[in-house]
Amino acid sequence: MNRNIVATILIILGIGMYFTVTDGLYNEAKAVSEVNVQYLSAIESAKKLISTRDKLLNDYSNLSPEDRDRLDKMVPKSVDNIRLIIDLNTMGLRHGLSLKNIKATTAAPTTKATNAIPVTMPEPVVGPGSNQAMTSMNMQDVSIPVPSLETVKVTFGMSATYDQFITFLEDMEANLRIMDLQHLTVTSNDNGIYDWSLEFQTYWLKSQ
Repeated sequence: MNRNIVATILIILGIGMYFTVTDGLYNEAKAVSEVNVQYLSAIESAKKLISTRDKLLNDYSNLSPEDRDRLDKMVPKSVDNIRLIIDLNTMGLRHGLSLKNIKATTAAPTTKATNAIPVTMPEPVVGPGSNQAMTSMNMQDVSIPVPSLETVKVTFGMSATYDQFITFLEDMEANLRIMDLQHLTVTSNDNGIYDWSLEFQTYWLKSQ
């Protein structure tokens, strides 16, 4: 009889220990395991990003100085509207044209959120009863800054024959710097010279 009572007490104590101690430790261990899975996934993603970055840096380092200069002219790494205006005026003079009311306006920068790659990382949360255990898991968002493509609006007018205007556009097209024609108006005159008004958009690469 006494043995049955002792056995019953031990069973009750075992059940009590399970719900008060063992179950809590199991849940903490499960939380740690889930966080580890998230970290392993984040580390794998980081490795892929690093590998891609290293490949691009290696490809860039293998470019000749001439090719690097060509890339910098296509999409400059800084805003130099005065140089841009001078280059356009020089291009116009090559065709016997004088550009009028030329303006270069830098667009407002893009928002910070669009200039970064979001990365979600697990954040450990310390559980009660242990300084090291994690009983729950929160996710914290971090971002990796990347260069953003900013724009510059260029407007100007000119008086030119049709043939002069076409050769001027062909010269702009052959120029290394990317210039997208956004708007064009033309007014005819009796002397065969037209008044042209143009709006272009060009680009520059802003580092974060």
